Amino acid sequence: MKLAIRKYGDPALRAKGKRVAEIDDAIRELANNMLETMRGANGIGLAAQQVGHALQLTVVDISAVEDRPSAMAWNGKEVDPKEQMPLVLLNPQIQTGPEKEIAARCSTRSIISMVSSLSTE
Repeated sequence: MKLAIRKYGDPALRAKGKRVAEIDDAIRELANNMLETMRGANGIGLAAQQVGHALQLTVVDISAVEDRPSAMAWNGKEVDPKEQMPLVLLNPQIQTGPEKEIAARCSTRSIISMVSSLSTE
């Protein structure tokens, strides 16, 4: 089911996300609905706050992106990002530093940068 995307100025966008303690049917359904919503809006990423849920949950799918190169590492090894999509990130943590150094240290899938936001359109 497509969800309404909150726009800039909506207080939901500033809400601190709560940790996802358990992956249950409600979280699975929300993630699937977020993927459908994101794809319907031609986006590459969507955070739960953007659809009115204050959770540490983000979905990403760059498999259709052709106009900018993407790189991804899994357990320190480079992998084809298109083969890993979509990503559902629960309770993500960001590490800063040189990209290669980050990729070598991360034991979870990492997205280094996203450029645009569906909530500002």
